[in-house]
Amino acid sequence: MSIETEDIPIRNKILDSLMEVKNKSDNTLIPITTKILKFESSMYSSTKENIWHVFINGNKIKKTSDYTYTYICLTCKNPNTCASTQFLRKIRQAKAQCFQCNNIALNSKEKVPNPKTKPLEKSYRQKHEESKTEFETYPDLYKNSYLLSHLSIEDYNRILPKIQSFGSGKYTDLNDYEYWPIYKINNQMKFSHVLYNPTNDTIFKGDQPILKCDSCQGVWRAKTLDQFKNDHKILCKDCTLCNRTFKLRPTKNINNEMVMYQSKLEIKFIEWCASQNLVVKNGPNVDYVFNEKTHKYRVDFQVGDCLVEIKDFHIWHRNQVESGKWQAKEDAAEKYIVDNGLSRYYFITPKNWNQKIGELSNELEKEKK
Repeated sequence: MSIETEDIPIRNKILDSLMEVKNKSDNTLIPITTKILKFESSMYSSTKENIWHVFINGNKIKKTSDYTYTYICLTCKNPNTCASTQFLRKIRQAKAQCFQCNNIALNSKEKVPNPKTKPLEKSYRQKHEESKTEFETYPDLYKNSYLLSHLSIEDYNRILPKIQSFGSGKYTDLNDYEYWPIYKINNQMKFSHVLYNPTNDTIFKGDQPILKCDSCQGVWRAKTLDQFKNDHKILCKDCTLCNRTFKLRPTKNINNEMVMYQSKLEIKFIEWCASQNLVVKNGPNVDYVFNEKTHKYRVDFQVGDCLVEIKDFHIWHRNQVESGKWQAKEDAAEKYIVDNGLSRYYFITPKNWNQKIGELSNELEKEKK
């Protein structure tokens, strides 16, 4: 989708200042019948971000377009000629000065090399305020698209209790940071969120956050915070995957620790452990290989030195047995037991419940001795 813009004063003034377009190869003059500025994404863009495009006589101007452009500078009022790349850059960056104005300013600085007269660097807060002001000049379509995919201050405050750190553990003083949802950056994305530390007067992106899972209470590293904008719960990869198949529910063991279950047979096992004064915990995540790819197998429970898998015979489990995927999981669990000095792996179903519960009980009695 494209937008014909009318409410972008500087960019429209630059476009209106265009006086001549010539063919580079033979220097022939091209009559200008229409000049339109549009805000849209390029067809083959990898980011699909909207940027400013110029259409002259209905044709989109590209960096490779073989034309020269003569315009009147908005600052010094002198005519200037440039190629397609420079003209597009001038409009996209909303530069009111031409290269001659920049050279005059540069030369005047060189003639009076007084460091005391150097312009002061703008503070991060000033840049933040300017970023918000510039953001409001963009079309509503762009602003709505940006706000739909980036955290607002309210979104950030909702997620904040689940955040342990940023930068894979580098930034941990969470109460010292201010979240700024709109901050201008110098690339095609144009704006991004940043976190500001007023104590050290520094800013950084809130990438690679360490988060605590709402489901299993485990800690893991995510790529960005923006991916959780529309999530009611903050779930790690394993719990997200499981939650797509079966609803994971939390309960407590006899030590008041969180244990996850997803079937009546699993809650029955947790209750049996409580009746036997046994501490049941969430099982480990075990790496296994199937079809030459590495996957994660989340074992249901661990009791003492025993791993326990509880299964009703759902169709998806039968499919995994037939494909050999389930065997790969069991082999990985057995290897995990050997590598970590555990005792046994129990696979419990409604049909073998009494037998396996008896075997597990005997094994745990041996561990006590």
